[in-house]
Amino acid sequence: MQRASRFCNQGIRATHLRYTQIDDLRYRRGTCQECAPRANFTPLRAGIRTRSTHSARGTVSMRHPTRLCAALAVAFGGLAAGHVQAQEAQQLERVVVTGSSIKRLAAETALPVTVVTREQIEKSGATNVEDILRRISGMTGMLSDSTQGAGYATSNANLRGLGANSTLVLLNGRRMAGHPFGSIGGSVAVDLNSIPFGAIERIEVLRDGASAIYGTDAVGGVVNFITRKDYQKGEITVRYYEPDETKGGKEHGGSLAYGMGDLNKDGYNVLVTANIKEQTRLQANEQGWYWRHATEVPGSIPPTSFRAYPGRLMDIGISPGAYTNPGANMAACDPANTVVQVAGKTPNGVDDAKRCRAIYAAMLDNLPDSTKTDLFARGTFKVDADTSWYTEVSLARNHTTGRAAPSPLDGSAMKVQADGNYPRMVMPIDSKYFPLALLTRLGYTEADYVSYVDPAGRKYTEVATRSLDRGNRVSDNTNEQYRAILGGSTVMGGWDVDAAFTLAQSRGKLDYEGYLAQDPYLAALATGNVNPFGPNDAAGVALLDGAQLKGTVRKSKGTTMAFDAKASTEIGQLGGGAMALAVGADLRKDKASDRPTQGVYERGEHIGGEGSVPATSASRNVVAVFSELAMPFSKEFELTAAARYDRYSDFGGTFNPMLRARFQPTKELMLRASAGTGFRAPTLWDVNSPPSNTNTADPQVDPECPAGQSASPLCNTQFNVRLTSAPNLKPEKSRQFTAGIVFEPMRNLTMALDYWNIQKRDQIGVITGDTLMAEPGLYAKYKSRVKRTTAGFISYIETPVENLGELKTSGFDLDIRSNFTLGDFGRLGVSLNGTRIVKFEQQNGKGTPFTDYVGLSLGGNAPVPEWQHTLGFDWSMGPWGIALENTYTKGWTESAAVVNTNLGVDAPYSVKNTSRWNLAMSYRGFKDLKLTVGARNLTNAEPPFVASSSYGSHAAGFAGSFADPRTRIWFATATYQFK
Repeated sequence: MQRASRFCNQGIRATHLRYTQIDDLRYRRGTCQECAPRANFTPLRAGIRTRSTHSARGTVSMRHPTRLCAALAVAFGGLAAGHVQAQEAQQLERVVVTGSSIKRLAAETALPVTVVTREQIEKSGATNVEDILRRISGMTGMLSDSTQGAGYATSNANLRGLGANSTLVLLNGRRMAGHPFGSIGGSVAVDLNSIPFGAIERIEVLRDGASAIYGTDAVGGVVNFITRKDYQKGEITVRYYEPDETKGGKEHGGSLAYGMGDLNKDGYNVLVTANIKEQTRLQANEQGWYWRHATEVPGSIPPTSFRAYPGRLMDIGISPGAYTNPGANMAACDPANTVVQVAGKTPNGVDDAKRCRAIYAAMLDNLPDSTKTDLFARGTFKVDADTSWYTEVSLARNHTTGRAAPSPLDGSAMKVQADGNYPRMVMPIDSKYFPLALLTRLGYTEADYVSYVDPAGRKYTEVATRSLDRGNRVSDNTNEQYRAILGGSTVMGGWDVDAAFTLAQSRGKLDYEGYLAQDPYLAALATGNVNPFGPNDAAGVALLDGAQLKGTVRKSKGTTMAFDAKASTEIGQLGGGAMALAVGADLRKDKASDRPTQGVYERGEHIGGEGSVPATSASRNVVAVFSELAMPFSKEFELTAAARYDRYSDFGGTFNPMLRARFQPTKELMLRASAGTGFRAPTLWDVNSPPSNTNTADPQVDPECPAGQSASPLCNTQFNVRLTSAPNLKPEKSRQFTAGIVFEPMRNLTMALDYWNIQKRDQIGVITGDTLMAEPGLYAKYKSRVKRTTAGFISYIETPVENLGELKTSGFDLDIRSNFTLGDFGRLGVSLNGTRIVKFEQQNGKGTPFTDYVGLSLGGNAPVPEWQHTLGFDWSMGPWGIALENTYTKGWTESAAVVNTNLGVDAPYSVKNTSRWNLAMSYRGFKDLKLTVGARNLTNAEPPFVASSSYGSHAAGFAGSFADPRTRIWFATATYQFK
């Protein structure tokens, strides 16, 4: 027998491992026979660990124990705590893993793959997929709307910070339907809430581009959720989570799993799982994270809006509610929801000019009410030793009720008219609600506040307010995913063949409450019977009721139908063994039916909404062929080549090759590298959707405000934006390169370091209104896209989807694992995985200079933290176990422009680091029962303060994409096996 590979946890071409079949993938559940002399250990499970897969040629000698055999159990999580029993040598089954199409003996690729096991999920205290992926250091900020729920309550993966459209999400190696709500230039990706959480056995995250294997969407990497297979037990789990300091934000739920039938003995296996998770709303004013502005940014004001309740008179810039004795029917500025701003003297020369500004962050939810449920079923039926059929059915439903601040009401918050001007939001000065006595006392005359006279001679003044009497703007989202697969695998003429038909459909329904329709509201205000400065009487309430937008406003579907087939075999011989070949084909049809159900919503005539949402109906067909060849030139060196050609019915074809290599010169050292190209197709919305309107995410400053109007709120606000599609878009092209080293300097210690480099060209995207206004160079180049009213104020900003310039990003992934015996005190495992981003620079337009965004937020771009890591400690002894975990994200700098537009101070702000410790203690001493208690955010750390309100939360004072708004959360879970 030849010498042992010390990397048996990385894949061994030997007969001393036991494998268990899992779907079209095969997954190791055993360990090395040679490990028997050291079998007395408990696998390391703390934290999230990275395994770096590759093929190691040769057979295992019983005389040369492999030091990394323990890490085999660690990386794959397939062993229960306790002793590893020596096993009889037996025939290896062929294997396929994420990142390869080849079925062969130990056919693992040279690509870095992070594996998260079910037990790691349980110990982390995670209750949904987003919680898990936040612990993957390669995820540069989750693209999440589910934390606050004011939008569509979606959650998307974001590998390398390249966006949801560049991260491919698979379930058991096959595609799912993207979320049905789309927009021009936006993300159309799988909603992570649609993954059947209760069925997950493990998650494999390929941290490298894989377009040559999987096609589009795989530029940044692949997230493959793999469900339980050949499960023959029954278990029920209940969970309860209680925040330490808040009434809201509680979570509870449970899951059920039941499997029957031994595939080898009975010829079949059936698995059914169910899961539910409920979360209660957490109101922002219960925490008040936005109030930290005073200590974090001295001299600042809280994030506010000029559209406040009670309202203001726009022409003279005062709010009646800011004064004592303003008159009948006048509400005072509420100190909980507003601040009073002073701006000079009134015409009488005595009183200050005062106005209310709304603290909009105080009026929304930091977390929404939500209920997530999923059902999953899988049946596998064995025909003979080589042939089996399988079917999968999954259903997932996410119902979320998000609440944003009440509608901001003024002309600039409404749809721009055909002539480019804002509509007038005016009330007659002869209204019973007009504060004539107050204005006379302050020295104002009609010449100061009358802004419009109608043909009949009636005089009006322009106002701004916020619809507190209507309550919050409520977005009630119901997102559903339905998926069915029928497939089979067999051996034909020496080829391992697997094929399946997939039908997946996502459905979205959006209900509104608390919104007002533009034209009916303006007409009601113009009657003089609606009070913008205080409470309304019955007549005013009736008028507002008639102007409301309520009920279902959007019902959409996204459908994916696919047939895939692949076959692999061994051909010829090289110095290191047989070459392995895989060939395959994909046929797919994607269809979008995005349908608004109310004309006011479709045209964007709802005040304070997301703008116009035109109906989009489109489809495309995709035909792809691919191949992969593994060439083991020697026991130490293997080269693998892959290529794929995709043909899209609406924009043409693209060819993408990839080459990867593994070199293992010694037992202690393994080197790997890969290079390839990738692409991303434009979304169906990018090439088919009619023009739509929205607004900038943050307030922005107009650098060319009309003369003498610099103090006008129309010069520092959220500006209107107009989006247009482009039927002639080219696909986005990319080039990827990785190089890594895996090293075992001593027993029970492994280290891996990988360098990655990704370059994109012809990026598909938009120069957003935020980006254009925040960067002076871009504004100068594209100022023709900034359209203005006849008075010189910004009317809207054109943001067409287009092929932009280049993007270059690179960095390092670090993975360290160890496992130590403590004698009578059990066993301790330590793990660290982190990502250091060296460069993230891009051109925001063709021919523009590169801007590096590492550690910097300029407005319009998501932060790109320089460093993220997860550090884990896992101690076990007998039935007891303790897992301690630290998740860390380095802070970034918000530019002076970002701080100024949000807090009123023209200076940059350094966002603090995010560091949270999670603790879980488990006990297995009772028969069939496992108990776990612990705390998420054990040290009660606050989420770092941020000036911007656009980091995934729609709120202010914290970045929802990087930190949970809650502090310490106590949790308890109980799992009972009943079969």
